[in-house]
Amino acid sequence: MKHIQLAKIYKGGAFFGYGLAVDGELLEQQVDTTITTEPQKLPTINASFYLKEQQAENPIIIHLD
Repeated sequence: MKHIQLAKIYKGGAFFGYGLAVDGELLEQQVDTTITTEPQKLPTINASFYLKEQQAENPIIIHLD
């Protein structure tokens, strides 16, 4: 199983925002990310992605046994 990484994104040398990466590569089709922090809890990140028509019509199937 691959692990996600929090990515700091820079554009033109200026901080642009946060994203999610796997193996050092930014995940495609990210729309936005929101990081939530609360006292006494681990931080969480919510990410939104665009789904292309083919992705929505032909999803892969993963069995968790």
